[in-house]
Amino acid sequence: MFAENKRSTEPFSFIILKKICSFLFIIALIFYIYNQFSQFSESISKPNLIISKFNFDLSKINITIGICGSNVNCSYKYSESNEYENCTVTNEVPIEYFLNSPGCYRYSFRYNHIRTEIAILSPNITSAYLDGLEIDKYYPPELNPIHYLKEQTTVIYYSPTIIKRISNRYAYGLADGEGKEYVNFNIHTDTSDLKIPNETTLILRPTSQDIYYQEETYNILGSTISNIGGFFSSLSGISVFLFGASKLAPWGFLQTRVFNCLCTRYRRKLIRKLKSKYEPIPFVSGRTKNYTLEERVQSIENLLEEYYLDTDFLNLLLEDNKDNKVDDKV
Repeated sequence: MFAENKRSTEPFSFIILKKICSFLFIIALIFYIYNQFSQFSESISKPNLIISKFNFDLSKINITIGICGSNVNCSYKYSESNEYENCTVTNEVPIEYFLNSPGCYRYSFRYNHIRTEIAILSPNITSAYLDGLEIDKYYPPELNPIHYLKEQTTVIYYSPTIIKRISNRYAYGLADGEGKEYVNFNIHTDTSDLKIPNETTLILRPTSQDIYYQEETYNILGSTISNIGGFFSSLSGISVFLFGASKLAPWGFLQTRVFNCLCTRYRRKLIRKLKSKYEPIPFVSGRTKNYTLEERVQSIENLLEEYYLDTDFLNLLLEDNKDNKVDDKV
């Protein structure tokens, strides 16, 4: 389409304009193809990151804490409350995230509070950590760092981000991999020097009530080819809009290039069949031989029927006309 032969009726200046536009379109297409495959090769080792705000009712979100030790007595209070309540044991985690850790318990607390104070009465605490988020489902933590100092108060500042990560490496861009979702709490802590015998206190302080969602994506080969095809179609549409449609070409690259260079036997066979069926050859033979006008028109009709026009419906009309004539005679 971008390298069409000039038409004899077009002014020379218009032909030059078409050639310049075709050259610019080809350069743009080459640059776009290079850019798409560059992004594809880069995404194989480095995924794209899409970050958005996670929209969900905060009152339905729970944060879970894991506490390991013996004879654990856990109580808590929120910022607007003055009395401690017993900690609530949370639901069992899905089997794919289950870790068999004897002596470890998971407790659930509401997320939509600016301060949650958790008092743990036990002389034998071995670990305490943020265990995940419960929203529409359970989101396990990306890491399970221990955040506590025995018999001291530890303030945990956190800002959760849910991360969707491709866990199984995809087939080098040919297909998407399986994605799993984790939560990264982005934690930093502060510890007081006041020691309380046999009591460890954790204070949860979210730095923001917003939860963000980060998704890893890859440019797969199918989407890359689709983008290139869409860009080529756009350039073709612009070219048709500016300069009109090009000629219809029923013979493709194999017939015009490959057969001529590599498969000469196929080329000779193709030419022989074309000559035997289209004699005279439409638009080429002209008046060089003694062919009647009817023969030339018939050759053109044969060519149009085989390569350009679907005449099946017209054949049905012909059969219908024959049936009507028979009915009239009856």
